[in-house]
Amino acid sequence: MNNEILNTMIWDEHGLPRSTAFDDQYFCKELGYEEALYVVCQGNDLRGRFSRLDPAVKGEFTFIETGFGTGLDFCCVWQLWAECAPPSWALHFISVELYPLAVEELVRALSLWPVLARQSRELAAQYRPPVSRGQGAGGIGNYLFADTRTRLTIVFDQVVPALAAIREKNLAPQGADAWSLDGFAPSRNPEMWSDAVFAGMAALSRTGTTLATFTVAGFVRRGLTARGFTVQRILGHGKKKNVLTGCFRTASGE
Repeated sequence: MNNEILNTMIWDEHGLPRSTAFDDQYFCKELGYEEALYVVCQGNDLRGRFSRLDPAVKGEFTFIETGFGTGLDFCCVWQLWAECAPPSWALHFISVELYPLAVEELVRALSLWPVLARQSRELAAQYRPPVSRGQGAGGIGNYLFADTRTRLTIVFDQVVPALAAIREKNLAPQGADAWSLDGFAPSRNPEMWSDAVFAGMAALSRTGTTLATFTVAGFVRRGLTARGFTVQRILGHGKKKNVLTGCFRTASGE
């Protein structure tokens, strides 16, 4: 695999970031922020779960995402965490990205959402994509933010080996509390939606782990169900008729 940085992102005629590798937009300009809040945050009931964390306990909430992209989901989850979670708890947001944006591209994309100005500024101050690309070439980026109770880990690799690295390096000792499946559309990026991905998710989940994703493709629903998740289609947001939420019940075969 080519280890040089590839130009995999362009700005289209609407001023939106678009992947040239998968011919798909990173988000909708009019509703991107609102969709992230609805699908990723509300789909995982993050406001309620963050608010219900026991303030007498010192704990960590682990959120894992299969596609960092512009960092929009991370900023939305971080914003909600700062608003709702008790100070005794820490957020560990873990993401996977094979085609990381340059810092200036990330800043330009997030500038569309002034409500995320603080999160965008702090992310840009630390975020540094790898200087080379290829399986395992980018390594792992670790970022701790000013509030000291929010940290971001990005595994710069293909999704299946990245999920394996999260397990092998014990990056999520208690497993995931919540998932966001945020790769490009399954028809354009099938490697992000394979059974190997669903198996990797199951290995990092425990009873009650939730998930949310924009796609409702039948093979995605069947694949997640086969790996121990109970999934359901719910009403979507904006132009999206339906989205998918789910909960991990048990490992397959048990």
